[in-house]
Amino acid sequence: MTLRASKRYMPKQFLLIKMMLLTSLLLVNNSGYAEQSNNQKADDIFTLLNDGTISNNQAIHSYIEQLETLVAKEDTSRQLRLTRARCWAFDPYDAEQVPKAIAFAQYALTNPELAKYPNHKLDLELCQSWYYEQNGNVELALKGYNDAVNQAYALEDLRLIADARSMRGFLHSYQGNFTQGLEDLITSQSLYQSLNLPAWVSYNLFEIATSYRRFGDQKSAIRYYRKLQDSYIKSNDLDAANAITVSIAISEEERGNLESAKKLFEQGHLYWKVNNKESEQAMVAVNMAGTLIKLRKIEKANQLLNEAEPFVLPTDEAFYSFMHLFRAQILLANNQLNEAHQSLAIARKTFERVKNIRGLAELQLVESQVFLSQNNWKQAYLSLNEYVRQHKKLDTKRLSSYTTEMRTRFNADQIEAENRHLIENQHLREIELAMLEKNEILQGIIILLGSFLIVIVSFFAYKKSQKNKLLSALALTDDLTKLPNRRYIYTKAQHCFEEAQRAKLPLSVIAFDADNFKLINDNFGHEVGDHALELLADTCREILLPNHQAARVGGEEFLIMLPGMDKNQTFDIAQILIKKVSGADFSEFPAHFALTISAGVSSLDVSDDKLSQLLKRADDALYQAKSSGRNQAKMQ
Repeated sequence: MTLRASKRYMPKQFLLIKMMLLTSLLLVNNSGYAEQSNNQKADDIFTLLNDGTISNNQAIHSYIEQLETLVAKEDTSRQLRLTRARCWAFDPYDAEQVPKAIAFAQYALTNPELAKYPNHKLDLELCQSWYYEQNGNVELALKGYNDAVNQAYALEDLRLIADARSMRGFLHSYQGNFTQGLEDLITSQSLYQSLNLPAWVSYNLFEIATSYRRFGDQKSAIRYYRKLQDSYIKSNDLDAANAITVSIAISEEERGNLESAKKLFEQGHLYWKVNNKESEQAMVAVNMAGTLIKLRKIEKANQLLNEAEPFVLPTDEAFYSFMHLFRAQILLANNQLNEAHQSLAIARKTFERVKNIRGLAELQLVESQVFLSQNNWKQAYLSLNEYVRQHKKLDTKRLSSYTTEMRTRFNADQIEAENRHLIENQHLREIELAMLEKNEILQGIIILLGSFLIVIVSFFAYKKSQKNKLLSALALTDDLTKLPNRRYIYTKAQHCFEEAQRAKLPLSVIAFDADNFKLINDNFGHEVGDHALELLADTCREILLPNHQAARVGGEEFLIMLPGMDKNQTFDIAQILIKKVSGADFSEFPAHFALTISAGVSSLDVSDDKLSQLLKRADDALYQAKSSGRNQAKMQ
């Protein structure tokens, strides 16, 4: 029977049912059209606010007023999104607004509906932590950021992961913790790019450039700044372009190019003055004062600080602290030593509150000069000694940051694989949510097609499960050496540590890395360096027993877990490893190529209650081996 014939002989009862069904669907569609229209308008505004393209506070509040008329009271999910938008809409530059924002977030978090919407709840907690930071409570803010990062990964919410790590990275960088700062900022940068959020890519790239500036790589910082500045000029965002000019000026000052820095500061200062931006003008004035002090133009520097002081509030910790530090330098130059101490006390209080190691180091140097001018030799010595200690601490963090940057480059493929995994999962959830909203109108049809959909979903779930297993395996393996990576070995090490403590069994570790590996890359190229790392991995496989586990934990850094081995046995294995590497067949490598390693050995001690203590002794022994001439092993 043809299709036309089947319609012709369709029973009248069925035709009646079909007409009733179509009529019901039309009625449902008409009644829901207005609601759908409002929901779409609201979602478009939420997207606009989320994209970061709207930075004007007045415009943000205007959009929020529109949302209040569009979002239905009974629409819980969108009402919570509106609450999130309200939380982020407080002005962080208004000292009175910041405590109000914290109070708003605290109250909003008492909403019992948030238990059903963990993503909304987490964003409100992140908002609260950010305003804690603006209010100077950085310890509470950092704790909130740490919790937010962990929860965001558990929820696999890419945007919240990116936001939490970006905020935490900024705070770490400002405090001088460049290692953690760069790891967070580089990861969030990759996620923002994957999510196609160009505004947040730009904001985050600015923080990456600033992190490079803070730990002393001014060349990289200026390169990133100029890239950003070009994009802002092309989009006619002259305010942002001028802000980058000021950042470049700071980098030029730290490179010692004081006259270049002064010209750029003057350019930025004039721009804000012409555009009647008094607050921004004051910030540039503070920075320019620091440059003028170094140029011994004390009177002009003092004029700029006097101009800036009414607009720089204690809540602007960065500028407020350095304004008083520069004021102390001017007072020192004018031999007003007691007043200089008073300014230093204000600056110290602010630096300590936000844990700015870099600022504290500079302060100690100025304080020692003030004491020296007062012939207080003892206090001058103590301040200078504290300056050296703080500077050493800062240098250590900077060195660690260079290592982090290299490690991040080596692990770039792994980061991308993990991010792709998260993106796929988020896309699936977005599809599910879209389907649920549409199916509220078409529930009858879903019931009829339920069995068929279950088969399809099960098939895709199986495929997804298989893919996740593969991605999980890749996420725990180093792509170059095919050894386990840092994440896997630290989990394995914790298990071995707990088992050894429980059963009273010996446990030892070897931490080793390639000597002068940077020179290998510089002299022979990164491809040869990669082959050298593969040789180290193959050597580990050759000499280790089946129950021993080697892993690559960083650029040229490796860690070996040896359960059941005491310190002397482990030291012998380290010696064999060192000899095997130095005596390896390098015929496949370029002429004059040589490779050695240094190793640190440590074993479980009865006083150890944390794995980190065991690993730290191995790292200390490795450092001792490096300091003693390399190509050897030491044990602690």
